[in-house]
Amino acid sequence: MPDRSEIERRKGQNLSAPRQDARSVTPSIRSFAQAIDRPALERIPLLQAAREDLVEVARALDEAEVAALAIAIDDAQAELHCFAEAARAVSVPVLRTDLILEEFQIYQSRAAGADALLLYSSALHPELLARLAQATSSTHMSPCIVCDTAEDVARAAALRAQVICLPSGLAAPPRTLVLALAPESGLRANAVLDPSIQGAAAFRAALAEEP
Repeated sequence: MPDRSEIERRKGQNLSAPRQDARSVTPSIRSFAQAIDRPALERIPLLQAAREDLVEVARALDEAEVAALAIAIDDAQAELHCFAEAARAVSVPVLRTDLILEEFQIYQSRAAGADALLLYSSALHPELLARLAQATSSTHMSPCIVCDTAEDVARAAALRAQVICLPSGLAAPPRTLVLALAPESGLRANAVLDPSIQGAAAFRAALAEEP
């Protein structure tokens, strides 16, 4: 769950951010949900958009046959073009993992090449969560709803979210894919975000360690 200071910081960034015209956005053709809907746990490397070698690392991970990539943006105005370059360089779906609070960020993300977004239920009013999830789906991206409580899970189920993230101890709704936000979460998940995988060699090593 994002803390209050992070929410306020992102609100401040959004105040000065240019608004993306939804009419110029083309739908995604790469499905994050399909990419992680496999029998084995998929490890999704979590990269920072600000890193100087982002495109090279993303391309190498793609060649190493990752199922998808996750990229976090700290400052959209400074880093969104880096995200876009990496998204264009790979064939696999790309998940944007930082805080989304307004609808224009949905279209901004898709225009930059995102194929999926994290939506933090605890940071959004239920009506806003529903609107953002619908806007995400309307561009054929996968809304991945982060749940902290049973009420959050119920809201995600009502929205028919294909992918949810939830803490250990909560059960996912039927026919829902589970994305763990950290390797040590203890969840039975379809995929996990792994910030320790920062290159193709680390990804291959992680695969070699699996039973």
